[in-house]
Amino acid sequence: MYGTMKRKRLSLALTGCLLLLAFLTGCGSAKDESTGSVGKGTESAPQAAAADLNMVKNQSQNSASSAEKPSSGIGAGAPPQQGSSLAGQTDAAAERKIIYKANVAMEVADYGLAHTEINNLIHLSGGYLLQFSENRTDYEQSGTLVVKVPSNGFSAFLADLEKMKPKTIQRSVQGQDVTEEFVDLEARLKSKQAEEARLLDFMGKATKSEELVAFSSQIGNVQTQIEQIKGRMRYLEQNVSFSTVEIRLYQKVVKANGGQDQQEGGFASKLSGALNGSAGVVLGFFKGLLIVLAAALPVLAVVLVIAVPAYFIYRNRQKRNKKLEERAREIRSLNKASDESSHPQGGN
Repeated sequence: MYGTMKRKRLSLALTGCLLLLAFLTGCGSAKDESTGSVGKGTESAPQAAAADLNMVKNQSQNSASSAEKPSSGIGAGAPPQQGSSLAGQTDAAAERKIIYKANVAMEVADYGLAHTEINNLIHLSGGYLLQFSENRTDYEQSGTLVVKVPSNGFSAFLADLEKMKPKTIQRSVQGQDVTEEFVDLEARLKSKQAEEARLLDFMGKATKSEELVAFSSQIGNVQTQIEQIKGRMRYLEQNVSFSTVEIRLYQKVVKANGGQDQQEGGFASKLSGALNGSAGVVLGFFKGLLIVLAAALPVLAVVLVIAVPAYFIYRNRQKRNKKLEERAREIRSLNKASDESSHPQGGN
């Protein structure tokens, strides 16, 4: 019994010695690690700047990939927040960014008066004239106006156009929702601004010229992207704030005494139309004949060159043959007369 107790005490003592030894060993290794970390902390600033440069590249890639994800109040894949309310959803719907555009065609009785009224409406609404063109013919006087009006007065401006009481009016309204694009641009802008701040911080710690040039190039690219994003956001905000209205204003022009001339000259116009048609047919025939003669003129010239001498030769031969026939007829008549005179004498 006593030997057993002695062995237990001995084993406990050995165990305690081993634990003490392990504790001392752990303290020594911790001291070595702290010494190593102090040695690392004394490295040169250029090496630390190079490490910062690599870290910035990785962070910029991560920020670009995160900016491509849709930005909303709830993260992708995260559970919905329990504190959201219907009022918050209504506010979010009211903050949607929509670009409105309308096309209006109006026929009016007095073009000049209507044009003046539209200019007054533009000034009263707080808008401005972006483009204007005018055209006049014998049958119509028209003008096209491209107007920018505040979006909060867009519907009121269209209603004021209808109050002008035109003869006819046609209109169409289109809307383009750019909320998603605008939210994406905001997320990209925040990401790029954070990246610019990190690059400027690391550039301030760099000491080598190569590192300064690398940081400067990256900062220039990031700032260019920031300006492009801001420019697109300003463009969208301006088009959301001011809606576009394209107005075509026209008045039909009727010549004086036009109806009376049509009534009085109904038969005369038909008769003149028939005469003009007949004259046109005759004129067309002569035109065709002249064209045929013009085409046949070279052939006729060659025929005339050959035919005229041949005709004179033929005519001379006919005259000569005629003279010869007349001479032969005279000779025959003389011979006959001589024969008749000789027979009576021989009989006696």
